Amino acid sequence: MRHNVMKIMQSLHKLAFALIIAVLAVSSFSAYGDEEDLDRMADDLKYETARYFYENRLYDKCLSEMKEYLEIYSNGLHRKEAYLTIADIYFKRYDYSRAAKSYLALYEEFSNSDEGLQAYFNASVCYEKMGNEKKAKEILKTLIDDHPDSRHAALAQTRLEVLELTGKSGKANK
Repeated sequence: MRHNVMKIMQSLHKLAFALIIAVLAVSSFSAYGDEEDLDRMADDLKYETARYFYENRLYDKCLSEMKEYLEIYSNGLHRKEAYLTIADIYFKRYDYSRAAKSYLALYEEFSNSDEGLQAYFNASVCYEKMGNEKKAKEILKTLIDDHPDSRHAALAQTRLEVLELTGKSGKANK
């Protein structure tokens, strides 16, 4: 009996997901109107599907969808958000190496945007957490030198001073 209830619940979950996608498709199609905008609609639907998985804590499916989104939509409207979501999932999982890689990819593609600069700063945090203080400092110095008027340069300067005072691994020098 319990097994049947679980199967029914899983089927209902799949049906609810399919209905959400259908509603998004219908509402998106009416918002776009002509064939020129079908690419935009497909872009939005692919991204929203990945966001659905993220919001429902289905992180492996979200990672797969976001990576596929980045591969398919090289000029996609949601690339910043996709990179950031991927990096944040890896960061939450303490997979700092993959998080740093995603943050760096975001920075490389959008180095003059607020999101790109924040991602670069976040990459320095990942390197620090991995014990690579030298790389963390290098990123912070680059932020300061290349983007001196940004708020991220001020954050980087403060973080760099803390690293200089505390030494390796955030432990105070004795």
